[in-house]
Amino acid sequence: MAGAGAGNGGTCCRCLCGFLVSIGVAVLIYWATYQPHRIRAAVDFAELSNLTVVERNDGGGGGVVYYRLSINVTLHNPSGRVGVYYDAIDARLLLAGDGASLGPANATSPEVFHQPRMSTAVVTIEFDRSGGGGVGVAGDVAAELDKEIKGGGGGDGVVGFELALDARVRYKLGFVPIRARPKVRCPMRIPVKAGRHRRSGVGGVLSSGNRCTVKY
Repeated sequence: MAGAGAGNGGTCCRCLCGFLVSIGVAVLIYWATYQPHRIRAAVDFAELSNLTVVERNDGGGGGVVYYRLSINVTLHNPSGRVGVYYDAIDARLLLAGDGASLGPANATSPEVFHQPRMSTAVVTIEFDRSGGGGVGVAGDVAAELDKEIKGGGGGDGVVGFELALDARVRYKLGFVPIRARPKVRCPMRIPVKAGRHRRSGVGGVLSSGNRCTVKY
């Protein structure tokens, strides 16, 4: 009797393993058939204002950066077979070149949404470090940013940024969800001009449709 019970247990295990393997093979075949293309991204518009670099006076060295930046990013789903479910989008702003962080986004809209097949969605990302304590940066970073702002000395320059988006998405293949974490990196070079009032810092607008890189 004990041997019969052990045999039945082994049969059940083999059946369960066979079932799981069959499901796995079916998912792989389905994925190969309906494999979605990678999403595409581009910066459609960016508006920078109140960009100011202030030297620290607390003896700690370095500088503080104040700014406001609004960015529209277009996300395109090129797949004609499956939609994309965005579960979260984490956005950060970096300085081009040295990659110094200027902080996370204050707001992303929409942050959670479904993108149908062969469609384009616009996501607006807001950064606001114009008040409070700003963003602390190292002395060499502050000096380089100040140099970019001033340009050739005429007061107009070009400031390089990189928008970093880390998303959590799902592709729903029938009843099976496939999860992915695409990393979107968008370089931006925004021409800046001094405002009417010196204390208001500099600002500028970018409207170029700069393509972003997307890695999974």
